[in-house]
Amino acid sequence: MSRAVLQVFEDYQASRTKFVQTVAELAMRPQNIEALQNAGVMALLRPLLLDTVPSIQQSAALALGRLANYSEALAESVVMNEVLPQLVYSLSEQNRYYKKAAAFVLRAVAKHSPELAQSVVDAG
Repeated sequence: MSRAVLQVFEDYQASRTKFVQTVAELAMRPQNIEALQNAGVMALLRPLLLDTVPSIQQSAALALGRLANYSEALAESVVMNEVLPQLVYSLSEQNRYYKKAAAFVLRAVAKHSPELAQSVVDAG
């Protein structure tokens, strides 16, 4: 592959990594949650759970867990965006860091209500 083409792909990976790590960091602060939600962060993070780079998958799961942990509405959003089946499906193939982040998402969703806990159970 030519150097110019390779550089484009390296830049793309670096941008995805920076984006998902920054979102995960921002999701730690309650004052950022509404802005992240209004920006459509759930729809942006979901495809990153299937990224080819494991660290991007892990950071996406961590960000989703932090968002779901914040409020019941965001936990419901995780369920409505079909994130749970994706997480459960990937568990058997991933490293322990991803599994830890995925378990955090599942716990964060389940803690809010019996209905959300049932959604976690139904996901697998």
